[in-house]
Amino acid sequence: MSNITPLVPPTFNQDADTNKPNHLPATVAALVELDQIIAKLQNPLTHHSPTALRLLVERLAELNQEIEQTLSTSNQTLARTSEGMQSLLDLLRLADGTPFPARQLFSLLTPLHQELLLARYQLVGRV
Repeated sequence: MSNITPLVPPTFNQDADTNKPNHLPATVAALVELDQIIAKLQNPLTHHSPTALRLLVERLAELNQEIEQTLSTSNQTLARTSEGMQSLLDLLRLADGTPFPARQLFSLLTPLHQELLLARYQLVGRV
């Protein structure tokens, strides 16, 4: 019987996203809406008024900003994880020949795994 606790995926604060359908992260929701707007603009049978075109272009700019923000946030999460992984690798290299109990390795790897799950959630909305 192992005394290592199973890894539980992190919980995320979705309160800020309650106004978005299905609580999708910005990249997924924005990309879906972006595709829909582009399809509307490419449809030769649709005649848009100047006001409608202006609103569509404004929405495209907003979606672009949302996607950039989400990618930036996820990139920062991945950068933190990379730094943590490098620190762990340095520690393991320095401890060459020193046995580590599984529980100790587990406790070193768990925060890095949590950060990777967070980055994935930020991009695709599921862990």
